[in-house]
Amino acid sequence: MIRGRRRVIGMIQLYALRYPFLFSVPVLSQLAGLQKMFARSPQTFAPDMPIAGLFLSLDPPIFCSQPRPPPFGAAHYFASRFPDEPFIFLHPVTMSLERPTYALSLAVQYHRFRKAHPGARLIVMANTDAEERLLRRLGVDALRVPQNMFIDETMYVPVPGRERTYDAIYNAMLAPMKRHDLARLVPSCAYVTKLFDHWSPGLKRSQLNKFVTHLPSGHAICNTITGGILSPMDHIQVNDAMASAHVGLCLSKVEGAMYAGTEYLLAGLPVVSTRSKGGRDAFFHPDTTLIVDDNPRAVQDGVAAMKARALPPEYIRTTTLRLMTAERERFNTFMDALRGRESERTDPRWSFRYYPKVQKCGSVSSFENELTDARSARL
Repeated sequence: MIRGRRRVIGMIQLYALRYPFLFSVPVLSQLAGLQKMFARSPQTFAPDMPIAGLFLSLDPPIFCSQPRPPPFGAAHYFASRFPDEPFIFLHPVTMSLERPTYALSLAVQYHRFRKAHPGARLIVMANTDAEERLLRRLGVDALRVPQNMFIDETMYVPVPGRERTYDAIYNAMLAPMKRHDLARLVPSCAYVTKLFDHWSPGLKRSQLNKFVTHLPSGHAICNTITGGILSPMDHIQVNDAMASAHVGLCLSKVEGAMYAGTEYLLAGLPVVSTRSKGGRDAFFHPDTTLIVDDNPRAVQDGVAAMKARALPPEYIRTTTLRLMTAERERFNTFMDALRGRESERTDPRWSFRYYPKVQKCGSVSSFENELTDARSARL
């Protein structure tokens, strides 16, 4: 048994070295950012290769390319496959670039892309003003576009009449960087969580077992756990779980936009957040959000304070949507400028073909067929 425990500890230590940012390893967390400048896009993309992205326009082709495979998802493929098309690629920032090594790596990749594909334009969608300024100083075509504006608000709504049995809820990946321990003094807390797909089964089990074993009294995981395997929750289940809590928590120090932070607000929950980098505060408002120090007592007191405010859920949601609408209109204007014309809106919220979080999953061939069909229709 001791030998098995040592093996698990050794495995966790190896993963901490491999993924120092996720495990909050000092110094190495920063140095790891330099690794990203050496990533190379695959030389070939199989037709059935799964990718995530969205054509926001087909004339001209404007493709929001999610960053997998690194560095820019399918952007390299489409720019090579259609060199005569005036492609515009939008690249979302998924983890904070307010760290010099990470911003530098992206800038190196950006200039490498532009050299390889001079006919294409690549725009990095920064989550914060600081990211935008840093990237521009490095010669990157960047624009602040808070990713949380792309959440579909119809998927996260208040549930009238639902009894709130938990003081707080924390929807976050089960990784040390999320700092779940800061919630330990909250009297009752629900957790919606998941584990990284690329982790080994052994590491997943060890992380889950460690978390479950140390759960304080009154704390519970909302996900179903069967045979040591954590089942994911869809947005309906997540929305239902949020309706059971008074306050939403955001506890990491550095990450990306953190969709959950805005999803809480759309569902009518006030938020308690620690100070952070990455842009999750884009739609925070002093009425609906409280920023606290990163220690368990401050989080506990913050939850009690926001719970005591007893804000109407619809007020929280409306306040958040007002902020989101302003950013959406700014982006719609930007999209019209890229196209060179205003677009007729089928959805009043958007001046382009919308899909939640601009992340539509499909094969390389399915996205390519979209473009070729549009080209054929123009001939």
